[in-house]
Amino acid sequence: MLIPFGGGIDSIVTVEMMRPRADAALFVMSRPGDRFAAIERPAAVTGLPIVRAGREIDPQLLRSAELGFLNGHVPVTGILSAIAVLAALLDGRDTVVMSNEWSASIATLEAGGHAINHQYSKSADFEAGFRQVLAAALGGRVTYFSALRPFTELWVAQKFAALTAYHATFRSCNRAFHIDPQRRLDYWCGQCDKCCFIDLILAPFLPAADLRQIFAGAEPLADPSLADRFRALLGTLPDAKPFECVGEVGECRAAALLAAARPDRADTPLLHLLTAQLPAGPPPVDVAGLLRPVGEHWIPDAYAADDLLV
Repeated sequence: MLIPFGGGIDSIVTVEMMRPRADAALFVMSRPGDRFAAIERPAAVTGLPIVRAGREIDPQLLRSAELGFLNGHVPVTGILSAIAVLAALLDGRDTVVMSNEWSASIATLEAGGHAINHQYSKSADFEAGFRQVLAAALGGRVTYFSALRPFTELWVAQKFAALTAYHATFRSCNRAFHIDPQRRLDYWCGQCDKCCFIDLILAPFLPAADLRQIFAGAEPLADPSLADRFRALLGTLPDAKPFECVGEVGECRAAALLAAARPDRADTPLLHLLTAQLPAGPPPVDVAGLLRPVGEHWIPDAYAADDLLV
């Protein structure tokens, strides 16, 4: 199998679930000659071979302000999926395993009576449609599915917490992926929506001291000025969910409640302020339900996590 790898908790969990089940390699796409440390370091920890593809961005896309058009959200996962299938065929592989979780199908916002999902090419709808395209074009020569489709980010975070070999190298901060290498950070910024989300979703499962170390002293939950970023994740700041690859409101609320109950979080005032502002319900936050499979999937039995075979 070929596993597209971005260095974050999702693709790391996929790698560790899949490696006992098949001959696996990573797939990494970047500009020719460019390397992102946030991908390369955890990729090295996997010890798996890497199949690479080079890509270039049309220079006009970087001139949107000058040329007078809106620079929308590129469906990069769809583009990457198509190139990964081609790479798998060229490398003699028959399976592409994605790391798109259940919450990627949840709309970012509602506008004009329409559900708007900026992660559409990570969604179950896209996966179903793309599988149909592949079946028609390739006649089953390549199997394509997401190993995390039926699982929440809360479930993924719980699994990742046990993968301690990666804790010093993984990084999901978007500022690690600037096109301009001079603006690219080699550490967690501790300020952006992704940093806030990763801190929140891991807080129930990792000791507070470990997260402080991961964020090198800039842990978002320790910064009261970031309260509104967390409120946006928790849905207590109306219509403010960020256009980022972050979890659904319910799983963010579950993470906050679980983290606030940890003894080592008694001295995290921001966390307790945020949970005190959560609505009491109904419906209540179903923490246990979010740690079980919750959605449809197309995972073949041979590749299914133990949770799906009971």
